[in-house]
Amino acid sequence: MSSFENSNGNSLNSFSDIFELMKTRLDITDTARELFINPIKPVKLNNKTAVLFIANDWIKQVIQENYDEIFKKHLRDILGFEVDIKYVTNDDNSVTPEEHVRFADPIPELDDDPYAKTRLHETEENSNYKYTFDTFIVGESNRLACAACRSIAQDKADFNPLYIYSEPGLGKTHLLYAIKNEVEMRHPDYNIVYVSAETFVNEFVNSVKMNTTEEFKKKYRSAEMLLVDDVQFFSGKKESQNELFHTFEELHRRGKEIILTSDRPPKEINDIETRLITRFEWGLLTDIAAPEFETRLAIIKRKAELMDLKIPNNVMEYMADKLKNNIRQIEGAIVKMYHIVFLTGTTPTIIMAQNIIKDVMTEVQPVPVTVEHVITDVSHIFNVSAEEMRSKNRNSQVSTARQVAMYVISKVTDLSYTSIGKEFGGRDHSTVVYATNKVKKVMQSDPAYRATVEDLIKNISNV
Repeated sequence: MSSFENSNGNSLNSFSDIFELMKTRLDITDTARELFINPIKPVKLNNKTAVLFIANDWIKQVIQENYDEIFKKHLRDILGFEVDIKYVTNDDNSVTPEEHVRFADPIPELDDDPYAKTRLHETEENSNYKYTFDTFIVGESNRLACAACRSIAQDKADFNPLYIYSEPGLGKTHLLYAIKNEVEMRHPDYNIVYVSAETFVNEFVNSVKMNTTEEFKKKYRSAEMLLVDDVQFFSGKKESQNELFHTFEELHRRGKEIILTSDRPPKEINDIETRLITRFEWGLLTDIAAPEFETRLAIIKRKAELMDLKIPNNVMEYMADKLKNNIRQIEGAIVKMYHIVFLTGTTPTIIMAQNIIKDVMTEVQPVPVTVEHVITDVSHIFNVSAEEMRSKNRNSQVSTARQVAMYVISKVTDLSYTSIGKEFGGRDHSTVVYATNKVKKVMQSDPAYRATVEDLIKNISNV
């Protein structure tokens, strides 16, 4: 790409220069700039098409919906001609090899290195998501795994390899990148290789087809440290298993650290060579369990702080109580909440959290509706405790919450009014009748109140 001068007479030598100039012209908040704009990487400008690399599909959607026309306007003003914009991610199957190159200045053309895509995925995912030990929330569920990873990063480990297993979304990849980041900071000259098992297999197959197996072996066997994610993917792939075995042997013989992750213990991986299982078990095996409530709440607080998102405590506690499956689910909910707050200017509420949770929980298990379930949800919305609702407290806010809880229980369970009354400090049948009638009456005259109660019923029935 040849250099040229913009209207101010400044020489622009690359698309990177052009993109940086365009960013200075954006009239947006600091938070939006940090979250959406700064992570974008300019790839190339060719035939009036600008290619921009976006960290993930969600941010890509946000950019396309909210910034695409603004980008085009500023690029047109800078360049003097109309420009189309193509947004790519590493998950985009339509991306061509030259759109996966390492970003440099000036922008390179087609990269002949068959492993460029892997390096891009490693470095960009690493830098954009800032996976470090400081951003990893430690709890009882992951304490040993985190400690083991720290010991490796600080050159204190007396085991090799480290094998971490857990269900998806519990922080294995975060820990791998945390090791990589810290070791690279301590030893900038080290050749640290992170790779997913799927990428390793694909690269090996391609190297056989392209007759470049020596380059492939050099890449992995010359590493100072090798981190392989999701080794269960080697199941049934005999030739790739053989290559991994010899890579493992060479690195282990030279005293180089090997860190492996999987969704199951070594012995539970089907159709994999016994000699690999044996080597996976040579060092330390540790699992990561689903995070307990305190850890989930800490994750929500930390993620919200990093995104400068103000979430009321009762909303965070509600989310921590509901999002029990994995960390990825929790982070997805926070990002979606930020998106809603950023675009609408609203404040996070329990109702907003309920709707978000329904969206992010792709596999919701049916949950039996209990009185405790209803009282907990109502207490979060009305900011009163379950104990207060069951007490003799006649405070207006407590009474309203109690009446709503009685009404909702009558709608979502088969309990009689007498049984419902017993759940609230032994109140009688007539008290529950009065409460349900009162709620019905207020719902008829107050649309906001009605929406709150109806959303409660809907979400309690579905979540």
